[in-house]
Amino acid sequence: MKNITSALMVLAVLSAFGASGALAQSSQPAAKFTAAVSNVSLVPMTSGSMPWTTVLTTTIKTPNKKDLLIGGSFETALYTQTQVRSKNGTTDTSSASATLEVRLLIDGSADVAYPHWVVYDKRAQTLSATLGGVISSCQDLNGDGIIDVATECVVTDEMIELILETMAAHHYNFVVANLSSGVHRIELQCKIGTASIAGAGTSSAMAGVGRGSLTVEQVRATNLPDGITFLQ
Repeated sequence: MKNITSALMVLAVLSAFGASGALAQSSQPAAKFTAAVSNVSLVPMTSGSMPWTTVLTTTIKTPNKKDLLIGGSFETALYTQTQVRSKNGTTDTSSASATLEVRLLIDGSADVAYPHWVVYDKRAQTLSATLGGVISSCQDLNGDGIIDVATECVVTDEMIELILETMAAHHYNFVVANLSSGVHRIELQCKIGTASIAGAGTSSAMAGVGRGSLTVEQVRATNLPDGITFLQ
């Protein structure tokens, strides 16, 4: 009997929590505007790759068949480094690339907002050089009075390196048409991809996100039929 009573009490508590969650959603007032803003860096400088990750989130309650204009703003940072080393007329090449993509989730779906994803920042950097090298010392080994650099000199690599580190603010407007009524969760996500290839030298790449904002505005489009044109 005690076990049955305890189980009933647990079910009652869980039901109360479910009811309070539903009440919280239903009691959230409808709004024309909402926002989420960060005054600190959202994603540290990252090498390799980072999958789609939510960085800003907000909610809004809408009536039936309403349109949303959603803005995503970020400081985006890119770092690319390429170094080449060669001697004796040999060509060496290094490359580095970094890409930062952004998408919007509406209630967990990436297919509701248009466009579905955008590239906020991208850089592809390639450095190539054909160098003679640095002559450290020479010796006339065969005594002919002529120095053959290729066989009678010690030649070390020459080196050239290029590093670019930039940060800039970027913004994009996403559109959601004919959204159903209710409380909707809106998430702004980022994805990072980097790559680096080097021969005799080195290369590296990183990307990150600084401060940012997510703004959501309920708008009324003209009835033709939606007042919104989508190019597929």
